[in-house]
Amino acid sequence: MGVIVLYSLYLFIFSNSVKGLEEEITEKMKALPIAILIRYLMFLAFNSYFANMLFDISWLLWICLFSVIGLWIILTDHKLTISYFILNFVLLFFFFTAGVPTHQDSFKDYISDHTEYECLALECVKVKEVIEEETVKTEIKTHSIVGYSFDWYLLFARGNISLQDEEGNIEVLEGTNIGGLWLLNK
Repeated sequence: MGVIVLYSLYLFIFSNSVKGLEEEITEKMKALPIAILIRYLMFLAFNSYFANMLFDISWLLWICLFSVIGLWIILTDHKLTISYFILNFVLLFFFFTAGVPTHQDSFKDYISDHTEYECLALECVKVKEVIEEETVKTEIKTHSIVGYSFDWYLLFARGNISLQDEEGNIEVLEGTNIGGLWLLNK
């Protein structure tokens, strides 16, 4: 990530190609503040995208998306043509696919963060609050993981985890990730 930041700083400050772009934009719009804003938005989009890819911090994709939308608003002539729609479709497709997780533990992490289960390597613990006679108690049940699968496709990902409790009952949790959003089927 350090190399990417240094390279983008080089492009942002010292590169002739960016300075040529700045001169072209300055001539076109006759406004240096707009050129600085464009350089800043390019810097944000580039670095936040690669930081997301390297460190798996999903909220950085939002910074990248808003930076690209800002660049799109500033730099394009908004005429409704076929190439305009194709460009917008390609940009949305790019951000849509960038949000889909590719690593195996993504579904297990989602289950741990958003349900009553806390999944570790070989088992999940179900923590539930029970109210009995005006007292609150915590009920803990351990479930063994008897099956786990994660399938990544370009546009979406699917996760499936099978849990077996101490009595032998099996509970299956399935989910589909579309564009970075997990949809859980119980």
